[in-house]
Amino acid sequence: MIPGLRRAIVLLLVPGCLALGPASVTAARAGGHPVPVAPDRAKVAVTRGGPDHLHRFREAEAKARLGKAFAATAGPSSAAMDLYDARFYDLALALDPVAKLLTGTLTLTATVTGAGLAALDLDLDPNMIVTATKSGGVATTFTRSGAVLTVVLDRAYLPGESVTVAVDYFGNPTSDYFGFATYGGQPLIWSLSEPYGARRWWPCKDLNTDKADSVALHVTVPDNLIVASNGTLEAESVPGPGLKTFHWTERHPIATYLVSVTAHPYVVLTDAYVSAGGDTMPIVHYVVSDRVAQATAGYAPTAAMIGAFAGLYGEYPYLDEKYGHAHFLWGGGMEHQTCSSMNSSAYLETFIAHELAHQWMGDLVTCADFSHIWINEGFATWSEAYWREQNEGPAAYREEMDAARFYGPGTIYVENPNNFNEIFNFYLSYQKASWVPHMLRHVVGETAFRAGLAELRAAHGFGAATTGDLQAVFEAVSGRDLEAFFQQWIYGEYYPRYEVAWNASAAGAGQTHVQLRITQLPVAGDLFAMPLDVRIATSLGDTTFVVENAAATEWYAFTVAGTVTDLQLDPDGWVLCEIFPDGASGVPTAAAGRPVLAPNVPNPFNPATTVRFELAVAGAVTLDVHDVSGRRVRRLIAADLGAGPHAVVWRGRDDAGRDVASGTYFVRLRQGEATDVRALTLVR
Repeated sequence: MIPGLRRAIVLLLVPGCLALGPASVTAARAGGHPVPVAPDRAKVAVTRGGPDHLHRFREAEAKARLGKAFAATAGPSSAAMDLYDARFYDLALALDPVAKLLTGTLTLTATVTGAGLAALDLDLDPNMIVTATKSGGVATTFTRSGAVLTVVLDRAYLPGESVTVAVDYFGNPTSDYFGFATYGGQPLIWSLSEPYGARRWWPCKDLNTDKADSVALHVTVPDNLIVASNGTLEAESVPGPGLKTFHWTERHPIATYLVSVTAHPYVVLTDAYVSAGGDTMPIVHYVVSDRVAQATAGYAPTAAMIGAFAGLYGEYPYLDEKYGHAHFLWGGGMEHQTCSSMNSSAYLETFIAHELAHQWMGDLVTCADFSHIWINEGFATWSEAYWREQNEGPAAYREEMDAARFYGPGTIYVENPNNFNEIFNFYLSYQKASWVPHMLRHVVGETAFRAGLAELRAAHGFGAATTGDLQAVFEAVSGRDLEAFFQQWIYGEYYPRYEVAWNASAAGAGQTHVQLRITQLPVAGDLFAMPLDVRIATSLGDTTFVVENAAATEWYAFTVAGTVTDLQLDPDGWVLCEIFPDGASGVPTAAAGRPVLAPNVPNPFNPATTVRFELAVAGAVTLDVHDVSGRRVRRLIAADLGAGPHAVVWRGRDDAGRDVASGTYFVRLRQGEATDVRALTLVR
């Protein structure tokens, strides 16, 4: 998903643009007949080339913001929810855009897993008022405790029995997760529930590990609105004057945070995807009226993208339903199952590819909990690069991956899934996490990588997976021990830094003997164990070797034909690393006794950055962060240090431990009378 930023971000982009025409697209307004829609080619351009990661940043920003709002009012799901398995949700909603009122009835069918279940817990925000409950068709009592609703059952149920409860409720949902807004003077109603926001507007067991087998939504709105939701639109009905009910059914397992509703006087654009097996699936876009031309052109590649990802991840998992997009008011998008919610002004191909890829990685296979959010966001971000590789070639793939490099602190694994800045950390959960499938692809090889994706689908499709599950799958298909790989990249921090030195000598008979030394220069003390490509260029051509590297210093020997002209380590960029020739550590050399600051990484940053510097001589040092007014914000170091390279992490906090605001700051290194200053930018 990709949320909206509340501040301006300036990116230097060099995109290529291509005007695209309609691809068998028709449009229909509510109450009207389908009419052809053709974009004005002179006015519509779709950005294709060049990496643009603003959509990911917007996603991370807005999801983290929603999480903060959630954390302020709600606690974790009840442990008693482990006593049943949610099987089917039937959700009837009446939405009043004038009163901003939601009135609903939730009917849950569940299978009992715990002995003697006499009461059933559901997640529901305290802001939603419960008026009545039933169990087995019989009126029952209920209690509320924070964000947990407990329905007393009509009797005690045994393991294996089916139980049905119904909840009547109403309220004005908090606008963070369910919005009554307007666009162009017309109502635009939307939902967005990741990570724990489904409970904000409907009673449910809000856990990724318990997907209902199916969900039915019956949404009643003013009759000038069209409702988009998950699965298939089964029917429309008229419950009363001026009203219309849309009956949607999602017949595949779905996580609660992926259940969605949007409503607006949409223009409906249709296209089609034809699978490799010859099945035709509708592609349906729900578009605001002033963005029809842009959406027609922008969404035109969708069918081709589905085909590309089907070739990678297996056939589109909801082929008997649909895929499409529904415009809403966020600055980014959200991968709601079968219908991604999208900002009406964003049509970058990588943005569309990101949300589409989630239909496999995020929706079909969902992170078991949000400590493993990288499975969703890392693969979706990597899939942007994969789409560019399929559509534009290997150079575009490498460009996309290079733009996603992150060299800062922090683990991809989210230690505290109640810290929403950690869950939706742009640099770790999206950027660095995208390098995990990229590197894994090379570590196990293309054939095993694709086999692993197929096995992941077979083992965990329509369910949930942890990092350990994914590791086990790829170990099984590749025959490799991947413990070190996942420990260092998912649970560890930073990245490897390699210093390379080599020499070549004649070996006789037209052969050359090459000696290579690789020295690891760890950022924070940990060494990385990785296979590394070594490409040796000779007068007769190039030869690529693969070496296993894990020690602080290792020597390798090769014999090649011809005269050696060059040697490159990791020439194709398969490892997230820095590589330096012998003696170049990546930190500028301190000269004439002066201390020297290196560029901090990352920059811009959120929430932390590493400040590196080198001292020519030992001595007392201070390292301070100042704001643009010159006021000292944080003292990072005040100590006697030895000569040589040093590094310290600034986590965007002042001396009192408070988060500082976004903006430009200056880090000042002082040793004696000598100083060095560099600017750094914090973007929250």
